[in-house]
Amino acid sequence: MPDRTMLMRDLEIALEKLKDFVNPVEKLEQYRTPGNIAALMIWEASLRRDLHRDIVVDLGCGTGVLTYGSLLLGASSALCLDIDWSALYVARENLVGFSGLFDLVAGDARNLPMRPISDKCTVIMNPPFGVKTRGADIEFLKAALGTCSTVYSLHKYSLESLKLISKVAEELGFALSVVTKATMVLKQRLRHHRKKTHRFEVALIRLVKTSECGGVGR
Repeated sequence: MPDRTMLMRDLEIALEKLKDFVNPVEKLEQYRTPGNIAALMIWEASLRRDLHRDIVVDLGCGTGVLTYGSLLLGASSALCLDIDWSALYVARENLVGFSGLFDLVAGDARNLPMRPISDKCTVIMNPPFGVKTRGADIEFLKAALGTCSTVYSLHKYSLESLKLISKVAEELGFALSVVTKATMVLKQRLRHHRKKTHRFEVALIRLVKTSECGGVGR
């Protein structure tokens, strides 16, 4: 359960203070998860006691925002994986206060060189939305479902996308539930961005191995 002395607004403020990407890579769809969205994800995972398991895995961790929030709310340990070394350097700076509780790993989340970590681990991730590389979101999702028995993931909201994600999850033995919808606001980052902010709807989904949740639809 979340620390009773910490409100979700406090968590949001703490996450907003973390260092951002120095030079975001467009093809990797790099942007720091907004504090309000990251706080919502972590808070919901904590309420369901999914943070307090063997380990939290942050695939495509970027600057470590979700890892930071998970450890702040009591996760015992975390694995923070990203393909971009420069992002991992920033993540290390952000996570320095949690020395000994996390590991930083350089690697491609879509092609993980490891077996499932544990039946009692949780993935919490904000994967690429597949805007620059079509299907990247599904590749990340498949990797996550092959890593832990519980997964929290953020996706651009559309009924078509949710149907596809649900189909992939079911084929891999997972049940999907939409935890909540939210509006994500991204600030202007790259030179070709014409608007100062870009708003769109996202869905926070939770996927649980069906053997753990008593069957699809629970």
